Amino acid sequence: MPNNIKDESFSIEARQRTLVKVASLYYEENRTQQEIAKILDVSRSGVSRLLTEARERGVVEIIIHHPLRTASHLEAELLSKFNLRDVRILAGEYTKRDEVLQKLGGLAAVYLSDILQDGVRIGISWGTALQYMIDALKPLNFPKTEVVQLIGATGSENLPNHGPILAQLLAKKLQGRSYQIHAPLIVDNIRTKEVLLNEKNIKTGLEKAKQADIALLGIGSTRADLNSLLRTGYLSIEETRKIRNLGAVGDVCAQHYNLNGDWLDIDINQRVIGIGLESLKKIDTRIGVAGSSIKAQTIYGALKGGYVNVLISDEQAAKRILSIYDSNNTKIN
Repeated sequence: MPNNIKDESFSIEARQRTLVKVASLYYEENRTQQEIAKILDVSRSGVSRLLTEARERGVVEIIIHHPLRTASHLEAELLSKFNLRDVRILAGEYTKRDEVLQKLGGLAAVYLSDILQDGVRIGISWGTALQYMIDALKPLNFPKTEVVQLIGATGSENLPNHGPILAQLLAKKLQGRSYQIHAPLIVDNIRTKEVLLNEKNIKTGLEKAKQADIALLGIGSTRADLNSLLRTGYLSIEETRKIRNLGAVGDVCAQHYNLNGDWLDIDINQRVIGIGLESLKKIDTRIGVAGSSIKAQTIYGALKGGYVNVLISDEQAAKRILSIYDSNNTKIN
C-alpha cells in the first residue's frame, strides 16, 4: 500500500478512494479495525480517524442495520456514575434469559475483536454469555496470543461454559495458545489449597493469569436457581444463605464481595483456586458480561468494587443498576 495514505497532502481524489475503501471494509465486509490496519498498512488509530472522516465528509452514504442496537443514553449515564472505561448496553426488552445471553455474547464479540491484537494475554473465567461470545467471534490469526483460566472450574471440566473449555475454544478461534489450571474451583480446606498452589502447572497458570492484559469475566449470583456452585454441589444451601446474609450479592470469578463492592473475609473465599481480587484489579481491561435485572445487584457490586471497567449488559439490568445507585446515594445524603 503506498504511504500516501498517511500523508494529509495527497490528492482529494486519492483520499476519497481511501475513505470509501476503509468504509467498505468496515461496514460491508465486517472487517475489524485491526484487520483493516493490516490491509492498509496503517495504525488502528489511523483507521478509526479515517472512518470518522468518512462519516463527517459524507464521502459514502451508509445505513447501518446492526442487529444488536445499544442504548446510548443508558451507556452515558453509567459512564458518568461509575469508573468505567467503556460500556455497551443492549437495547430492547427480552423475556427469554438465553436470548439475552446470546445477544450479550454477540456484543462482547464485537467489542473484543475491535480491541484485540496479536500477542495479548487474555484471562477468562466462565459463564454462558462468554460461551456465546466465543461462538460469535470471527476467527482471527493471532498465533502469539495466550488465553489462560482465571479460576478453576466447578464440576466437570467438560462443561462448555467453564474455564478449561472456554480457554481452549477462545485460543482456537484466535489461533493462539491456551493454558488450563486444571484445579477445582473450591477445595475442602486451606491446607489443600496451599498444596495445589505449589503444583507446577497450577502455579504457572495462575502467574500467567495475573499478568493478563484483558480479563473476560462472567458475573455470577448467589440466587439458588442461578448459582452454579450450589447446583454442582460445591456450596450447600446453608453456605449460600450464609454468604447472602453477610451481604454478598455477587461474584467475579466466584470470589464474593458485598453490595458496596467490599471484600468479605469469609471461609469460602480462602478456599478458592484462582487469582485474587487485588490481582484482578491490576489487569488493564476487565470486561464484565452479564445481563437481566436479576443480575443487577451482582453487576452493581462488581462496578462499585472496581472489578469491572468495561461493562457489557442489557437495558433491563442497566435501569436496575442505576436505580440501586440512586437509592444508595439518596440514603447516604
